Amino acid sequence: MRDGFLVVDKPEGLTSHDIVGIIRAATGEKSVGHTGTLDPFATGVLALAVGSATRLIQYLDESYKVYDATMRLGVAMDTGDPTGAVLAEAPVPELDDETVARVLEGFLGEQMQAPPAYSAVKVDGKPLYWYARRGKEVESAARPIVVHALSVISRTPDTLRVKITCGRGTYARVLAEEIAVALGTVGHLIALARLRSGPFEIADALSLNALASIVAADGSLPWPAVFRAPRDEPRPPWNPRPDVTEALDAKLVSPLSALSHLPLVDVDAETARKIRHGQAPTQPVHTSGVGERVLLMDGGDLVAIAEIAPLGFKLQRVVQGI
Repeated sequence: MRDGFLVVDKPEGLTSHDIVGIIRAATGEKSVGHTGTLDPFATGVLALAVGSATRLIQYLDESYKVYDATMRLGVAMDTGDPTGAVLAEAPVPELDDETVARVLEGFLGEQMQAPPAYSAVKVDGKPLYWYARRGKEVESAARPIVVHALSVISRTPDTLRVKITCGRGTYARVLAEEIAVALGTVGHLIALARLRSGPFEIADALSLNALASIVAADGSLPWPAVFRAPRDEPRPPWNPRPDVTEALDAKLVSPLSALSHLPLVDVDAETARKIRHGQAPTQPVHTSGVGERVLLMDGGDLVAIAEIAPLGFKLQRVVQGI
């Protein structure tokens, strides 16, 4: 299988690691990793790096996220989502469109946000959810986030569905709780779909049913029958792996597309050869670009990711075969 990024539309109930395992089984490729997790109850864009592309994850720009979030007003959960226990209840005031719009506007821009108790943020080497599940309260420092846009998709007397455009590190669960409080009640997320994560969008995502139709000899089988068959039942026949990987190759986002936020710098064939042997180019560079990351290209081939230095480039990742 070619190296690149496969965008999966994660269904509710599976972890991000579950999806990684499914792709590994379907392709036979051991080197598969997700670029950013989704909670099990959440759905939508989960980008997976395949093959050598796993070494490029740290250079992705996934700072721009878009979510479709539905919150229930009047009930707070200890987890901030439908998987937890009821923490508090409060009446929901009568709300009009103007009030809701004004409250949402107050959450725009840069702000500080503390991660939720049920999150993977680590304190003293353990994730916060480890403490929360044991009834231990642990403080975690608030972190800067940015919310670019909030717009109402629909609402009822006790639900509010909004489109959230935000920066990386924003917890939609916390934002939903804070919005509910600002509206004069309490609340929690009941549904969350990620529509975009950096360069990866839901329109390009492969559903597990579509994946199952590629993998299984019987293309009509639903994904649980293909990838989650009970252990005491035989797995339905799968197509030959070369056929599967060829079909999935057409779905991959290329490394160049995924890293399109980085400028391109052309090098000649001899310079490319030296780079692949670990020798950084020493050609002078305009000092205004010092510290900027770029993609070093030999024609249409990606050779390396580098940082501009005063007298050349500092190689950060030499790329072979992409």
